[in-house]
Amino acid sequence: MNNWLSDFIRAIPRPAVTIIFAAVIAQVVVERIDAPQWFLGLAATCILWWFGDRTVQHIKEKKEQD
Repeated sequence: MNNWLSDFIRAIPRPAVTIIFAAVIAQVVVERIDAPQWFLGLAATCILWWFGDRTVQHIKEKKEQD
């Protein structure tokens, strides 16, 4: 059984973390800060993973509708 509140709470971290990572990366680029490689790797991996996951979900939904 899906509860709308649990779905909402589960959906909040992904965009929040993505926005935080993107803001930090933008700050690093603008101020030419030497960011740790582990942070850049973590941020890039998370962002790419989440966008890839969303893309796959959209493709699956379109195939189910057809």
